Amino acid sequence: MNAIAPILHFGKTRRNEPALVAGARSINYGELAEQIRRTAGRLRALGFQRGNRVGLCLRDTPDHIIVLLSVAHMGGVAVPLDWRARPTENARFIAALSLSCVLTEVGSQIPAGCPAIPLDPEWHRGLEQANIDAEATAEWQDPFVISATSGSTGVPRFTVMTHLQYFFATAGMFELMDLSGRHRFLCTLPLYYSGGRNSCLAHLLRGDCVVLYPSLFAPSEYFDQVRRQHITVGALVPSSVRQFLADPGNALTGLHALEKLFCTGAPLHPEEKREALRKLTPRFHERYGTAETMAISILRPSDIADRADSVGQPHSLAQIEIVDENDQPIPSGATGRLRVRSPGMGSPLPGQNDEEKFRGGWFYPGEIAHLDDEGYIFLSGRTSEIILRGGAKIYPAEVERALLEHEGVIEAAVLGHSPAGKEEEVIAFVVPKEGLTPGELLAHCRMRLTPHKVPRLIHFLLQLPRNTAGKIDKMALAGYLSQTGI
Repeated sequence: MNAIAPILHFGKTRRNEPALVAGARSINYGELAEQIRRTAGRLRALGFQRGNRVGLCLRDTPDHIIVLLSVAHMGGVAVPLDWRARPTENARFIAALSLSCVLTEVGSQIPAGCPAIPLDPEWHRGLEQANIDAEATAEWQDPFVISATSGSTGVPRFTVMTHLQYFFATAGMFELMDLSGRHRFLCTLPLYYSGGRNSCLAHLLRGDCVVLYPSLFAPSEYFDQVRRQHITVGALVPSSVRQFLADPGNALTGLHALEKLFCTGAPLHPEEKREALRKLTPRFHERYGTAETMAISILRPSDIADRADSVGQPHSLAQIEIVDENDQPIPSGATGRLRVRSPGMGSPLPGQNDEEKFRGGWFYPGEIAHLDDEGYIFLSGRTSEIILRGGAKIYPAEVERALLEHEGVIEAAVLGHSPAGKEEEVIAFVVPKEGLTPGELLAHCRMRLTPHKVPRLIHFLLQLPRNTAGKIDKMALAGYLSQTGI
């Protein structure tokens, strides 16, 4: 057996229940199980063997999910690649991982030297003729998926999860979601993005129906899908939540029909959580996690009144500690480095020097945080983003929170910048509402921050740059500073 065994089991016990819906296409669990086995047979016919690393440069469609599960079924290792990324970016991942092949969309550009198999008519004809691979090859200790990230330096970093690690990580996610019965989950997050992929697979492993919808949408589109598809569970990234909150019709959204709405990908600011609870749905939750651990903690609606600045309590399989610079645990309430240990934690790729993140059996996500006496996690900022000024440490999240408290600020991002090798300065990038001036915003900051934390410069932008996972791209903002010579 392996991590995807429940999905194949549902192919017998819930054969006629819907598993995947995308537009007019609907696949029940019986069909999904057969397509997984048939696709695994097709891969074997093409020469794939257990342990082969297979790149998936595919759009957010049922085929993407079927191929991923088929690779896992036949003992291969799935390596999701971003189909929207530039070829040079994916080339770095492909070269670093020595992929056996990349499955692609028709017309995709894959770097020379790596075989590419497009999911074209020939691929689908081959599927019709393929033998059904009835017996799974993968076992619990086999690698299941490799997640790639550029990190803050742009250098590719990789984490591998075995089937057993993925099983435990999913068990923790089930505990945090706290769902009973079958559900219909609206998946609008990219499947390359670990948050989207893991949310999708978790619901399939529960026997739910996953409805796929493009990641770029207007609030009205989302509300319409919730109604039309009878959605009971949704997951959004912070940028979408902010878009919904800014929508003048949000009081009539219909999100109250959802049994759970999760925000994932990055923490919201406290007032945004309170506003989401008031305006969007009283069943609003914030979920915190990483690609290396999947979901770690949940902030429930009942927590938001008193602990809106927290990301919630961890699940029972995650051991959380806050440690000092010498990796020694420190008392509740003290601020230090967050670390987590769990059977559902991935591992660095063999041969990859990643001691900054993985050491002594712990994973260090790079967060500055503290815990209270009930185990709630409070994030202060990222260790990689700490701004050093006048011997003091400044956490960008604290400055961003102060900026967002101004009613004229839609979004904000803060980073440190050292002009010509001088001491770091605090620089803010803001998407303002009409009528706001930088001077007014600086005065606002001076009323809320100690002097050394007040931004030296505030840049107004029409929008903040984002990476393909929807997160604010601070590397792009740093590049902007370099180009402007500030």
